[in-house]
Amino acid sequence: MNEAGLGSVTFVGSGPGEFGLLTLLGARTLRFADLVVVDSHMDVDEVARLDVGHARIEHAAADEVAQLLDAAREGQKVVRLGQRDHFFESEGDDVLARVKDAGVRINVIPGLSHWSTMLNYGAIPVGGSMALLDVHGAVPPIDQWPSAGTLAIHTEGRLAEGVAAVAAERYGASGQALMLTHVGTTAQDSHMVVWSDVENCDCHDCYFVVGDAIAETAHKRLAWYESKPLFDWRVLSPRTKDDLSVLIEELAQYGASTETIPTMSIEPPRTEQGMERAIRGLVDGRYLWCVFTSPYAVAAVSERLAEYGLDSRALSGISIAAVGRGTSSALRKLGIVADLEPQGTNTVGGLAQEFPAYDDLMDPLNRVLVPSADVSIDPLLDGLGHLGWEVEGVTAYRTVRAAPPPQEIREDIKSGMYDAVVFTSASSVRNMIGIAGKPHAASVIAAIGEATAAACEQHGLRVDVIAHSPTYASLADGLAQFADRRRREQEANGEPLKKPSERKRRRRRKTVEQEQ
Repeated sequence: MNEAGLGSVTFVGSGPGEFGLLTLLGARTLRFADLVVVDSHMDVDEVARLDVGHARIEHAAADEVAQLLDAAREGQKVVRLGQRDHFFESEGDDVLARVKDAGVRINVIPGLSHWSTMLNYGAIPVGGSMALLDVHGAVPPIDQWPSAGTLAIHTEGRLAEGVAAVAAERYGASGQALMLTHVGTTAQDSHMVVWSDVENCDCHDCYFVVGDAIAETAHKRLAWYESKPLFDWRVLSPRTKDDLSVLIEELAQYGASTETIPTMSIEPPRTEQGMERAIRGLVDGRYLWCVFTSPYAVAAVSERLAEYGLDSRALSGISIAAVGRGTSSALRKLGIVADLEPQGTNTVGGLAQEFPAYDDLMDPLNRVLVPSADVSIDPLLDGLGHLGWEVEGVTAYRTVRAAPPPQEIREDIKSGMYDAVVFTSASSVRNMIGIAGKPHAASVIAAIGEATAAACEQHGLRVDVIAHSPTYASLADGLAQFADRRRREQEANGEPLKKPSERKRRRRRKTVEQEQ
C-alpha cells in the first residue's frame, strides 16, 4: 500500500462481456492494485482469475465516488474495472470527472467499445464514411438520422420493430440490413434481414448495419466468429483434482462454452501428525527439495505455515519442484517460482526423469519432501530413490467423491442438453456417473486418452473422440475436428445444421407427435 495521500484511481476498460479483451497494459495494472472495484453484475470469482495479485475485489457501492475516493485517500492503488471504454461509452456517467475534480490522481486505460467489438465479431469491413446511431428509449425521426456510406445502429431488442419501421422510410420496406444479436457471446447471431420482416426480440443489445459495408460483402460474408467448429456448443467437463482452466480456454478458442462440475472433494488428512512433522522439517532445514504435485498440496502447506505465523518465505532455502501448470500457478501466487518443472511430459513420471541426481560432494542434504494426496506416489519415490535421494512422502490432503451436482444439471446430463461431455481421466468418468448419472446418447463423448476411453466404454458410453496425445490442447483439437467432420456430413446429406443437443430435441419432439 502507498503512503497515505498518494493513492490513485485507474479506470480500466475491457470489452463487452469478455475480460479476455483486456489490453496488456490493463492486465498489468490489475497485478499492482490494492483494490479492484467492478460493476455490480460482474462475477467476483471470474475477476479473481485475472491475476489480480494481492488486490481486494469489491462491487461498486451505491455511492461509488465516495468508495473510490476513500480508498485512494488511504494511499491505495485503486482500479475501477469495467466492460466498456470509459469515454466512448460514458452513458452520462460522471464518476471519472468527479474523482478527478476531488483532486485524486487518475489514469485511464482504454477498452474496446461495443461498436468496435460488433464490427469485428460481425466481420464487417468499414471503408469510406461511417456513422453510428444509438437508439434508446425512443426512436428518433428519420430526419435526425446521420447520413453516411455505412450506418450502424445500436438499440434494444424491444425497439427493433420501431427502428425498422423508421428505417423503411429511407431504405424502403424491402431494403436489407445485417442484424446482429448477442454479439461476442457463443449465442451470437448475425443474418441479413428485410426491414418489413424485423420483429422485436428479448435481447438487450441489438445492432443493424446498412449501406456500403454490407451491400458489397453480403454475398461473401466472412462470418469467422460463428463458423467456429464448436460455436454455441454447451460442453461439460467433470473435474477431479486437476485445474481445467486451460482446457476451458482451449475449447473457447473453438467457440464452446464449457461448464465444469466437481466430482472430487478435497479434505484434510485423517491425522495431523504427519503434516506437523513435515512443516517442522521444512522450517528446520531437514529437506533440500520439496516436490509439489498439485495445487492442493501447495494450499495445504501454505495453510499449515500460516497456522504457525509463517508464510512462503519459510521455503526460501529449499529447492522447489512443481508438476503441472496449475501447481506452478499456485506457487507463483505465493511469490514462489519453481526451480524445476518437467519440460517434456509434465507429469510425476516426467519429473522423475528430469530430476537431478544426488551429488554427495555438492548437495548438503539428500532428503526430499513430497506432500501429496492419500494415493500411492511409488513411481516418484522409486524414480528419485534411484537417483540417490531419500524421499519422504506425507499425506497433505485426502480426495473423496464430491456431492451430487444440482438437480437441474443432473437432468441436463441425462436428457442430452449438453452437446459434448469431455473426460480428462478415468476417475472423472467413474465419479461423474456415480454422482450424476450417464450422459445421454445424443451427447458427444470425448476422452483424453485410451485409459479414459476404456473407462467410458466400461460404463456403456460410446466414445466419439480420443485425443492424439494426453494434453488439453489435443483434446480440444480432437473435439473440434469431430465437429467439423460432422458439419460437413450434414451439408453433404442436405441436412439442416444442428448441434448434438438440437438433434436430440428434434427426435424427442417427433416421438411425442407420433405417440399423439
